[in-house]
Amino acid sequence: MEVQKFGGGIMTGAPAIKKLPNIFENHIKGESISVFSAFGKTTNALEKVVQTYIAGDKIESTKILSEVKKFHLAIAQELFPSGHIIFALIEDIFNEIEETLRRKTEQNKNSKFIYDQIVSYGEILASHIISHYLSTVGISNKLVHATDFIKTDSNFGEANVDKDATFKNIRAQIDSRLLASHKNIITQGFIGFTTEGRTTLGHEGSDYTTGIIGAGKGTDKIVLWKNVSGVMDKDPNLPGNEDAKKIDFVLRDDFKNIAGTTAKGLVHDKTLDVFDGEIHIKNFKDPNSKGTIIGRKL
Repeated sequence: MEVQKFGGGIMTGAPAIKKLPNIFENHIKGESISVFSAFGKTTNALEKVVQTYIAGDKIESTKILSEVKKFHLAIAQELFPSGHIIFALIEDIFNEIEETLRRKTEQNKNSKFIYDQIVSYGEILASHIISHYLSTVGISNKLVHATDFIKTDSNFGEANVDKDATFKNIRAQIDSRLLASHKNIITQGFIGFTTEGRTTLGHEGSDYTTGIIGAGKGTDKIVLWKNVSGVMDKDPNLPGNEDAKKIDFVLRDDFKNIAGTTAKGLVHDKTLDVFDGEIHIKNFKDPNSKGTIIGRKL
């Protein structure tokens, strides 16, 4: 079984989404669980929605949210025929965002709590669009929300995952019967749940989600689709490093010591901590290339 992640840096619009069928048909063997981040800069935009609303500038907040809505509707218009159910679903989600922002702000003055309730909609929107699109092109899939299995504490903004509860939830929510029926499971990265509401897992939390799912399902590897060819032996963006070379295989301890890699967010540190199998870095723009394998200790 494949557990893989597609980040917002590669899922920037309809052209990128249209490349997904090739990945699912030609680069996934058997069943899969795929983790999706919010599209493009959606998270940043929703952060501004929250900031401006809390600051009292509801006109600016409404304006930014309207742009986010237009962005997602434009993507949907390129992917779906007129009248498809996804358009009504997007409308419903944005109505829900507006209502949630008003209601939660009145109920709770904790800005991090409000942040998590609103910013998490980016992943929700992305996963719905992806799931419906894959269905329209004939790729069987089922959307399972991360808030059904990623159990956290209430440290809003950077919640701590209750691994024992989460692993039990993963095994219960994504069992063999569900995979046999749908083959491909779609879910969200970055978000979880507590009794008080949705939570977020911090910067690059989708990598972490992928590692958690991989550990919970006991897989040997996870695949992180990126916009780079793999791990480089040194930072190619620094002067004097023009001769940087891609590494095909690196032990995880050595990976942590390569200058610039973890600092550039190639793999979330928590992913390395929670998942002890192989981590494959693959280039979304060149899926046939080898990429880099971050391996276990020899």
